[in-house]
Amino acid sequence: MVFSVDKSSTVSIYQQLVDQIVRKVQSGELPAGKKIPTVREMADQINVARGTVKHAYEELERIGILKMTRGKGTFIVEQAQQESSAKSRAIAAIERLLDEMESLSFSLQEIQMFFNLKLRERMEQDHNVCIIFIDCNPETLANIIHQISVLPNIEAHKLLLPDALKKPFVIDDFADLIVTTSTHMNQLSGVVRNKEKLVQVVTAPSGPTVAKMAMLAGKSAGIVCASETYSHIIRRSMQNLELSCRDVETFLFGSSPHLESFLRHKDVLIVPNDFLLFCSRAEGDFIRQAERLGKPVIRYDYQIDGGSFLNVQEKIESIRNERHL
Repeated sequence: MVFSVDKSSTVSIYQQLVDQIVRKVQSGELPAGKKIPTVREMADQINVARGTVKHAYEELERIGILKMTRGKGTFIVEQAQQESSAKSRAIAAIERLLDEMESLSFSLQEIQMFFNLKLRERMEQDHNVCIIFIDCNPETLANIIHQISVLPNIEAHKLLLPDALKKPFVIDDFADLIVTTSTHMNQLSGVVRNKEKLVQVVTAPSGPTVAKMAMLAGKSAGIVCASETYSHIIRRSMQNLELSCRDVETFLFGSSPHLESFLRHKDVLIVPNDFLLFCSRAEGDFIRQAERLGKPVIRYDYQIDGGSFLNVQEKIESIRNERHL
């Protein structure tokens, strides 16, 4: 049973291995129940990292081609040839398209918007209003998307400011509305062609968040988030509330392996409202464990204020009304 990969190919090695095994299944060379090399054996055979082979095997298991059983080995699933042919070819086609678009320097967010645009055209979903939310940090974007998701018939997308400034055509071509905070309105006004699409909103911590921040007085506070920008937003709120904390330190997700020690030495933790979107599984477990043990954890919810939210709603209704004239 011979397998090989072309390391000079533009197709990723793991995808080459996935495609190769799928082809062998479809041709009957790998019949149902056939045992194939283990991750280690395959890695040695084709001279690649074990992690690459493991990634390929996990993808093949996900689409129903392989079954990995600890202590027994890796086997071709019964009837995989008949049941997975169309699905596996579709997945392989998508992977190749993603590789090609990434080679053209499009970010994953931009690729997602391209896909969504074409899907809208195919499905004729003209009743949906496409909104792109732009800000300089992912935490604020997650909060805004969560808040705006209560509105019906909208497509909500988030885009970091550097990506928006780098390829402004993406915004103009895809968005019915472009929503950003007052901080970035001038920057976007300089690159967005259709200024009527731009909507400025004011953001502030939610009422419950402000109430919980009062517990920080006199205590040691630890800010745990994904970006320095969001940490600065939290610190500015603390200054505005005139909170006299004993000391305030920031830990960025993924910056070091010492989060558990950091949490242990803080009286109160402040994290993004949807912190699990930004941290590793281990980091999330540390924070939830600290909370279970009684350490106060404030989920800092940074939202569009009431007036701005109503303005966005009115803009959406105006777009819908124009479409039905």
